[in-house]
Amino acid sequence: MTIWLVLLAGCVLFGALLVGALVLPRATAPLAVLAALAALVTSVSAFGTITQRYASPEAIISALAVLLAGIGAGFAVAATSLPHLARSPVPPSLPPAPHAGADGHGVVLVSCAEPDRYSPRAVATRQNLLAESAEIEVPSTALPFVFFADKARYRAVGGRSPGSSVARQLVGAVAECLKPDVTDVVLAWCHDPASLTSAVFTLAAAGVTRATIVVLGPSESGPLGAAYAVLDRALRENGGPEVAFAPCVWEDRRLPERLAERVLAATTAIDPSGVGVVLMDSGLPPVWEHRYSAAQCVENYFDQRVRVLLGEAGIADQHVRVAWLEWQTPDVTEAVRHLAALGCRRIVVAASTIALPTLETMLDLGHAITLARVPQGVQVVTVTPWGDDKGFVDAICRTVRESLGSDGPEAPVTP
Repeated sequence: MTIWLVLLAGCVLFGALLVGALVLPRATAPLAVLAALAALVTSVSAFGTITQRYASPEAIISALAVLLAGIGAGFAVAATSLPHLARSPVPPSLPPAPHAGADGHGVVLVSCAEPDRYSPRAVATRQNLLAESAEIEVPSTALPFVFFADKARYRAVGGRSPGSSVARQLVGAVAECLKPDVTDVVLAWCHDPASLTSAVFTLAAAGVTRATIVVLGPSESGPLGAAYAVLDRALRENGGPEVAFAPCVWEDRRLPERLAERVLAATTAIDPSGVGVVLMDSGLPPVWEHRYSAAQCVENYFDQRVRVLLGEAGIADQHVRVAWLEWQTPDVTEAVRHLAALGCRRIVVAASTIALPTLETMLDLGHAITLARVPQGVQVVTVTPWGDDKGFVDAICRTVRESLGSDGPEAPVTP
């Protein structure tokens, strides 16, 4: 009887460790692989002992069934447990009160770029949010491969997200631009719902009595909603600084002019009649697209203003298309293919309302352009996301100053 238990335990452990090998970061995944191999060797050894001891077809078939069922059960149990990797968004406690007479203004830049390095917890948080609010649920048996795909994407770009370092550079540029009106500028991340609350409380500890929140991306989204909920709860329970939400940066009146300049800079020495432009937005899942329609309207208005400016520069209106990098249609592949069919000899794919570089802009964008299979002689060039572009920094500073000069909504009101 003991040998049967060893067979079952070994194969269940192998299935569970196989999930660990797929999900764990590169530093610890080899340990899971070695442990899985040891469990497999134990199971195979037990299987061999059973076949020799009983020497009957019934025993061999039963042992084989236990082996396969145990591996499947271990894999399924471990895969079903993956959503629990997401940390509950418990807001941090309020820091000690600042010194008496403190009266400063602070800014929180909220970045929706990926974590600096691959994080199973961040992937689990994202998948849970998609399942709960976007009605996109991945079968539990396929979920480990979603984690593995994210890990592979980080490996393809050298192990670090391209947006995290750019975001920190942007923080420094905005802080320099806002001196001396603002005491401090800090960064918060969408992939951790408690990050925004931590950033606001960090400003409070530094003597800030009013914090202005600027979103580097869509003005509304599922991750932002989760972050606002944690902040709202924390401020209701603990109090804190006054919180104002700055106007959406895509509503800035000068930012479309800057994007038009960047696009036109990529069309030098080309007759405008042969130029095509794809204004690329990030896109939202269908449920979020309807729920956050106001954000979609803001992005659409921004794109249309850029379209008008490009038309004034001589680019035909039908040669300017809006596309989405994921979720929504038309996608970049379809838009590039359409412009090539219209006879455009240079097609500029410009990140329109994408503030920071992401894994999608580094990996998926190039693949999408390749899939378009444009004719020979058609050149496709890309305009990178805004990053710390001077025009984008100035737009952020204008929105902050506009918020400081008005009576913004006080916390814990959610925008």
